[in-house]
Amino acid sequence: MAHWAKRDIDFVTSRGLLTGTSDTTFSPNSTITRGMFVTALGRLDGIDPAAYASSSRFSDVPATAYYAPFVEWAASKGIVNGTDTNTFEPDRPVTREEMAVVMQRYAEKLGYALPKEREAEIFVDDNKITDSMKDAVQAMQQAGVMNGKGGKLFAPKDTATRAEAAAVLRRFVEIVIDRDTAGGWAQNDTGSWLYYENHKPVTGWKQVEGTWYYFDAVGLMQLGGWKQIGGKWYYFYADGSMAANTEIDGYQIGPDGARNS
Repeated sequence: MAHWAKRDIDFVTSRGLLTGTSDTTFSPNSTITRGMFVTALGRLDGIDPAAYASSSRFSDVPATAYYAPFVEWAASKGIVNGTDTNTFEPDRPVTREEMAVVMQRYAEKLGYALPKEREAEIFVDDNKITDSMKDAVQAMQQAGVMNGKGGKLFAPKDTATRAEAAAVLRRFVEIVIDRDTAGGWAQNDTGSWLYYENHKPVTGWKQVEGTWYYFDAVGLMQLGGWKQIGGKWYYFYADGSMAANTEIDGYQIGPDGARNS
């Protein structure tokens, strides 16, 4: 089965924002480090690494490291600060709330306006978000750049994976840099699908381009099996589309998608 972030990974690798961990692997579930993430952001900004390669302000950033010029660029722009005056900790994993702060600063320092395309969501673990980072988390959520992880959780202290970083970078490009629409399909940060209308996730039944889908109480698409809805049984394929006019598991399914008794 393809990884939930395959589309995002293809997006960032084809543009050289993130590279593989070998010639044949991306390691999507490995953590994204501070060095990796600022490198991706510097590449997104199209910087000339040679312009920032002369020296490093941090004692733990070797001048020969691939991320060295990108660390210098990020620090000089105020996008990512050191962990203290002399250190950057380039190999330290980035947490989800830290990623939100970095993306907010990236937008601010480079002059990108963050849209408010979605209503503010109060995550059930809101009390675990560092107070100074709450504005950034909300800004990224409302822009649609970062989403929850299911169950209305944001998981602020979880380390972000390379797959999550790829998803955030793609969304930032498509939503903030090259805006088209805030409505339509969106994935949360565990790969579940939602459908947005009027800045809110759709719940219940929704027909999209002639195909019926069902979204639960928090907007997650039902997929891959039988589900009882309103006293009737329906079958949903792996892509979330509702089955109709067919036979599955020995049951006849009518044109309305309901299983015949």
